[in-house]
Amino acid sequence: MTASGPSILCVDDDRNVVEVVQAILDDEGYSVSFLYDLDDDALLRTIGRLEPDAVLLDGFAADGYGEAWELAAAIRERPRPVPVVMFTAHARDVAEAQAGASERAKQAGFAAILSKPFSLDELVETVAGAIGRSEPFDRSRAAEESRTRELVQALKARGATDVRPSKMREWALFRDQDGAWRQLYWWQGRGVYQLGRYRESGELVMIGQFIDREAALDLALPS
Repeated sequence: MTASGPSILCVDDDRNVVEVVQAILDDEGYSVSFLYDLDDDALLRTIGRLEPDAVLLDGFAADGYGEAWELAAAIRERPRPVPVVMFTAHARDVAEAQAGASERAKQAGFAAILSKPFSLDELVETVAGAIGRSEPFDRSRAAEESRTRELVQALKARGATDVRPSKMREWALFRDQDGAWRQLYWWQGRGVYQLGRYRESGELVMIGQFIDREAALDLALPS
């Protein structure tokens, strides 16, 4: 069976578990990607690059779900939220998420909870339920144009002038409050916004990469 259905990102440092997930979901027709570490904002960058329909998120900690609580909340706060499935063997964290009473459980807002060890049926049913809560990422030209218009509006609202957007994707050249040329664009291949500025000589100096557009705008056009 060719995997051409909804996309799943499995985030787990246990490669044996990942292989089992891949075997099951591949056979169900899903497009499955994997991430084995959480270093250097890897998860949010990967989600930005792939825009999956759901995420299976392990905790990467021996004594609990750890930083995955905060990561789940960050995924939920994205402009396009992605349903997150808590994927863990830690019974205490599972119980906390199921109760949904703690502040971090509310902020994480898990679409579902899948405990380890899990059965084939449990995995398939859980993933299907999470997918049902997802809004597919629109990769059409019209959607790219819409995202570019939103970028232009955000730039102008912060005082940018002479804004020159792309007709193809989220990309703009503009002048900052001091009249200097800057360039901001979404690099889909890396899942980051790339910000640069031009010197009077015409040399382009890269300022940085940002997962969050607002963080890039704060630096490009400080209020």
